[in-house]
Amino acid sequence: MAYALFKDGEKLSRTFSTKEETLKKAEDAGLVESGGGQPRLEDDLKIKPCSPDPEPRSEDDLDWTPENPAS
Repeated sequence: MAYALFKDGEKLSRTFSTKEETLKKAEDAGLVESGGGQPRLEDDLKIKPCSPDPEPRSEDDLDWTPENPAS
């Protein structure tokens, strides 16, 4: 199963193989807050299962980066 970052039902990132990897990449992009000792995605962001990307994509192909966050 693949996972990606979504906002309002729109896929914002490439797919990752685990929820943990997706969360780590969101954290690297500055999209995660710590609340009560638990990491939490900003705003209406969600990690959801989805179909894998048809072609493997590299780190350079992220739809969001620390310099260009999704929010």
